[in-house]
Amino acid sequence: MNLPVNVEYIINTLEKAGYEGYAVGGCVRDHLMGLEPHDYDITTSALPEKVKELFGHTVDTGIEHGTVTVMIGKTGYEVTTFRIDGKYSDSRHPESVTFTSDLEGDLSRRDFTVNAIAYSPEKGYVDMFSGVEDIKLRIIRGVGDPDKRFKEDALRMMRALRFSAQFDFSVEAETMKALRENASLIVNISSERVRDELLKLVLSKHTERLALMLDSGLMGYVLPELVPLLENVNLSFYRRLNVLSQSPALRLAYILFPLGEKKVKDILKRLKFDNKTIALTLLLVRNTNIKTDDMYCVRRIISLSGSDSMTMIEYLCAVNSEDISRVLALHNKIRANKDCCSLKELAVDGKVLAEMGIKGRAVGRALAAALDYVMRFPDRNEREKLLGFLRSIS
Repeated sequence: MNLPVNVEYIINTLEKAGYEGYAVGGCVRDHLMGLEPHDYDITTSALPEKVKELFGHTVDTGIEHGTVTVMIGKTGYEVTTFRIDGKYSDSRHPESVTFTSDLEGDLSRRDFTVNAIAYSPEKGYVDMFSGVEDIKLRIIRGVGDPDKRFKEDALRMMRALRFSAQFDFSVEAETMKALRENASLIVNISSERVRDELLKLVLSKHTERLALMLDSGLMGYVLPELVPLLENVNLSFYRRLNVLSQSPALRLAYILFPLGEKKVKDILKRLKFDNKTIALTLLLVRNTNIKTDDMYCVRRIISLSGSDSMTMIEYLCAVNSEDISRVLALHNKIRANKDCCSLKELAVDGKVLAEMGIKGRAVGRALAAALDYVMRFPDRNEREKLLGFLRSIS
């Protein structure tokens, strides 16, 4: 495994001082899967105080749990002392941790075998729980007793399904059994944490794994509103998500739109999605039945969605099983012609209407009518033509 220079430097520094040091977890897993690791976690037998002594610039990011961030330049590397977790009382965090000099004890507390592999340039791979074999078999398996792992940290259940979707791995039978038996514990996890794992699953390339949420019982606690709708659907529904762009709003809207705008809003608020995602998701759901038949319809879509028009087109074509290439051709022609699709592109504005004697709320209604008029007849977006139109309807 070719470690980044700084990671190898940290491990070598620890070993020269008489301690063990390893890259561990996701970075090792990703390397073994042929993926580019995003970050590198390091585990060591050195106590946090010793880590701080060995490196000039450190930050106490989680020192009570044994984690010190070693800064090299502007980049931080988390270095965590081997530890054994104490009792978990909240289904998420240990009440205490005990530092240990035993790597096996540290690896045994981790979630899944594929994440419990350590590596050092001197010792090579240390794989005490057959994680390498499970990567070959494409299996997500809990370390040791999966029931205990999920009782310790209930978020691991969502992570199991998320990893399954990200990597196209199956969930091992005993791990799935433990997941079903502990599904209710997910209510102890914060909405933000659940949301993040759910979103990674929804944005994965194997959204058919969403069916495991229903099979495991997690759906009944995370998205109970969907259970009646999904109980009788087949995997093709989930697979259709895979061909959609990886836009959170697009995929969420596609899954949730049968519930209606109010319930969708309640779900997104409950899971504490950001305001931008909520707004766009609701815009899509609200306009599910808008037509895409002709140029006028597509101009309306552009007018409603602005810079998100491509997302709305993709959504409408997906939920209505329409040919997106036809709609995109209309969209591109409208853009090429620079047709008016917004109030700011209109040849008249509120000031012009005031000169006509149109005031108050009537201004908004008149501008909306003028915009609709030029979206139907784009060659009439000229001041005099629009004034004539407005006089005719006043």
